[in-house]
Amino acid sequence: MEHAHCVLIVLEEGEGLHYWLEQLRVFGTKTSVVRSLEKVAEARLSQADLLLFPVETGYVPLMVAKLRNDFGSLGIVAVQSGLSASARVQLLLTGADACLAMDVQVPELMAWCHAVRRRNVYAAVGAAQAMEEVQDQSGQQEWILRDKGWTLVAPNGVGLELTHSERQLMDAFIRHADARFSREDLMRDKGLAASDSRAVDSLISRLRRKATQAGVALPIKSVHGWGYTFTGKLIAQQEPQDTEIMEFYAQRDEQEASQPTPLELLRALETLDVLDPQASEALSFSYQLRVATSTGQYSGVDAQVFWTSPTGLRLSSDLVLRHMPDAIHRQALCEWMLRTLMADVRRWWQEYSLRASHIGLKLPIDMLLPIYKRMPSMLSQFELQPCCVELDLFSDEELEETPELIQALQFLKEQDIQVWLTSPDIENSKLNRLRGWPISGVKLEAEVIQRACREPTFKALLETACHLLSEQGFELVIKGVDNLEQRDLALNLELGHYQGRLTSELMSEDGFLLTLASSEPSFGQGHEASRRLSGSVL
Repeated sequence: MEHAHCVLIVLEEGEGLHYWLEQLRVFGTKTSVVRSLEKVAEARLSQADLLLFPVETGYVPLMVAKLRNDFGSLGIVAVQSGLSASARVQLLLTGADACLAMDVQVPELMAWCHAVRRRNVYAAVGAAQAMEEVQDQSGQQEWILRDKGWTLVAPNGVGLELTHSERQLMDAFIRHADARFSREDLMRDKGLAASDSRAVDSLISRLRRKATQAGVALPIKSVHGWGYTFTGKLIAQQEPQDTEIMEFYAQRDEQEASQPTPLELLRALETLDVLDPQASEALSFSYQLRVATSTGQYSGVDAQVFWTSPTGLRLSSDLVLRHMPDAIHRQALCEWMLRTLMADVRRWWQEYSLRASHIGLKLPIDMLLPIYKRMPSMLSQFELQPCCVELDLFSDEELEETPELIQALQFLKEQDIQVWLTSPDIENSKLNRLRGWPISGVKLEAEVIQRACREPTFKALLETACHLLSEQGFELVIKGVDNLEQRDLALNLELGHYQGRLTSELMSEDGFLLTLASSEPSFGQGHEASRRLSGSVL
């Protein structure tokens, strides 16, 4: 079993673990059990033939994704019960080299492990040869950015999936006529300070390492004391729906989805009773990541709740809350959203060892007073720290600085709970009223940047508004960044974060967790990148 050395078997914990230990021992295989990600690196240096990694039932795909992210060259065999075709596809896409059902026989399991190890050995030899060939030919052959810039395809057809920061890097090469730029150029695009120049070098180093692991030599050369150049021929593959090269996403249609008529909305809301426990089955969360302009990395996420009516009408929670007349039901819906989100955040940590923080949830500002005093106890109930959940307050009416509102905001600030105001308005007179408010900052809705890209006068007003808010000490997030033009405008504004289709589409919980498990270091890893499988949150 020499070829099976350092193959990790991820399987469901329980009776299966004891069964495999006994059966593998009968076949004379040296087997070790590892129970945390920290132990995997240590165990790879042991003399064991196979490593068993037991996880709770049903969580094999998420653990496979984390292992593949942390140990790119490790052979991984996933063993899970009730494998359907879709389950096998999910396991293979998240990083497994092979996926088997729990009832697989030991000889077959050992043969799969042998095949995985053998493939890795030959892949290493082939990679060295491919690197030599690509090194000689990369200057003449084409490198292609496809899938709207998310995949870099080498001349030999090998595709590299890019992170957000890597995608920005390749975009910079595309946009410069001679495929070369200075460190200062890229730092300006990413909003980095001069003291952060090493971040650019680290980014390129990580991308080179990723390419090497895939068996290709990335033709990025450093120009001493200046910057970088891409010596290969780099082109952007134009998507069928694109109207101009490198327009990663089509313009957002401001009337993107057909809005329900007032009558349809009224009839739908008549069927929603949030006090009925069964009503929660029609409520679901979607997530969209936001990016920090200072680092180009994910800095948080907005959680959006949607309700699907019995007739199939899908409405966002802010739309529902705007038109729900009964205050008791509105408060019940807000509390359900908060408690459900907090319970999910705790579950992600306890079950998947994934920590997520800075998750914004939109609530109407008039619902703040009935619930703000209970926020600390709710966080304590779910064993969460204040940084986990942020409140994004919105109002259709002009805000008034009442003593009760300021008291509530001050209370939350003293509890380290971040509160934001979400607004489509950038009038200076209204923004000036926020001076001295105990809030973290302001989130500007998507229509703001869309209009700024169309109207130069409004763009100037937006620049003034961002400067004004920055002077007042507020952080600023702008939404609706769907294409490069909007991204470039956002990077030139005095703001801390942006989000939109260019950062991510709306994702389901599974999509968000897989992103969190496999993303570059980001908001999800908090103060320390702890990888335990259980324990209290944060």
